[in-house]
Amino acid sequence: MVAVRLIRISYQRSLRFIGFRNISQSSTRIHVDDVKLLEEVPGPKGFYTLPYIGMMLLSRSLGVLKNFEFHKFAACIQKEYGDIARIRLKNKWGVFIFHPDMAKDILEVKTKYPLSAGVEMYQVYKEHRNLYPALATLQGEEWAKLRKPTQELMLRPAAVSVYVGTISKVADDFVGKYENGGVVDDFKHEITKYVTESTGMLCFNKRLGCIDGAPVLDNKYLDDIFDAIDRDLKKLGPALYRYISTPLYTKFEKAADHLFGVAYAEIQEAMSKLEKAKTEGRLEEYLHQSPNLLYALLTHPKMTPDMVNSVLVDLFIAGVESTSNVLSFLWYELAKNPDKQQKLHDEINSVCGSNDVTKESLTKMSYLKACVKEIMRLYPPAVPGTIRYLDDDITIAGYRIPAGVQMFIFQQHMCEDSRFFKKPDQFLPERFSRDGDLMNEIRNAHPFATLPFGIGTRSCIGQRFAETEMHIITAKFFQRLEVSLLSKSDKKLEMKYRIFSTPTQKIPLMIKQRL
Repeated sequence: MVAVRLIRISYQRSLRFIGFRNISQSSTRIHVDDVKLLEEVPGPKGFYTLPYIGMMLLSRSLGVLKNFEFHKFAACIQKEYGDIARIRLKNKWGVFIFHPDMAKDILEVKTKYPLSAGVEMYQVYKEHRNLYPALATLQGEEWAKLRKPTQELMLRPAAVSVYVGTISKVADDFVGKYENGGVVDDFKHEITKYVTESTGMLCFNKRLGCIDGAPVLDNKYLDDIFDAIDRDLKKLGPALYRYISTPLYTKFEKAADHLFGVAYAEIQEAMSKLEKAKTEGRLEEYLHQSPNLLYALLTHPKMTPDMVNSVLVDLFIAGVESTSNVLSFLWYELAKNPDKQQKLHDEINSVCGSNDVTKESLTKMSYLKACVKEIMRLYPPAVPGTIRYLDDDITIAGYRIPAGVQMFIFQQHMCEDSRFFKKPDQFLPERFSRDGDLMNEIRNAHPFATLPFGIGTRSCIGQRFAETEMHIITAKFFQRLEVSLLSKSDKKLEMKYRIFSTPTQKIPLMIKQRL
């Protein structure tokens, strides 16, 4: 009895001094139009609201503690409490959102410096190595200082279209490897070579030789980085690696040192070439040979060399991982659905015939773009949604959410919800196509249900580059070749999140020439 009483006292004190202190400060001004308070949002009660231990107890009660996956945990919360729920996440309050109308209300709020959650392990690594912070982890004026110039150079369609020729040459080399067909035992491994090579061209203005097998980037370390981040995000306790070198952080640090070392070496070499060309009076000639993102960033009046290094390294590492995963899912579904693959080929053939794929022809391939959009609905590319903090209170579904509360918008769950997408488990690019009778039945009617690159000023800075890489390689490959599964399947690929969604198994494919 004494133990029970002590637990109750501890619980009550936690609610008073930790859990509801901020709520009580704002509650006095929220009694208008029957708007309810944060503590009235449906959600777990009692011991489940205690800092740290509450989430552990809740995860155990839901049966997801042993092999914790955040999207599975969220699915249990939605099933139990509905489209909006309040959860104690470690030592902070969070609100889970599972409806696109609520997502719209949150994401359309205009703020000067929108806040977003960063990746703590990555942030700690950059602090320990005295590196310029990643754009994704910066907040406030520091974030705006880096975001604005990079956005000007990387998110405007016209700024990216000039790189189509550069990426096309890389795609030609990749397609040429399979001109006689063959079997690919692990497609993810192979497509990563193309993505690393094309992303390297964008970031460093240099061919790395990955398609020919040059060991420039060790994919094991890429896996180690994202596996370590994944394991860290699943931990329900505090980040001890901020103070001591834990085994998990040591693994991450070794992998990050390798990848950063590769990227920085390439940046330094590219900068040396620029300086040499400038000294010899050949700079204009050198820049005329191909577009140069590095030079564009370096010569921007508001960018420093440290800022440029940060942007390019982050673009390189995140771009390789995320784009190779999306292409792996896409080609698997095209192999599984030969009718969709044929429809894609017919479009490419009608636009290009036997001619090359150009930036002009890409603008006419609506079904190609629909395929990419649909695959990112079926396999959402980033950890299962969007996280937002607002600097002002907001009313969502009749509940007043105080400023600073974490809001988790679960796009993956919306994408899998039959209320918002008919036949959600099927690969149907027609959802995003402008023509066809099927569109009226299954079209995407909820634009805020699927936002693979985010939205607004916190959207993915590499979106245009990633889309261009995917459109070019897919158009060039399926113009001349076709793929099929070695064994027939009607199942979705199993995936896991480690910041970006990735297949949990190898993808073997048969490649054939088109007759």
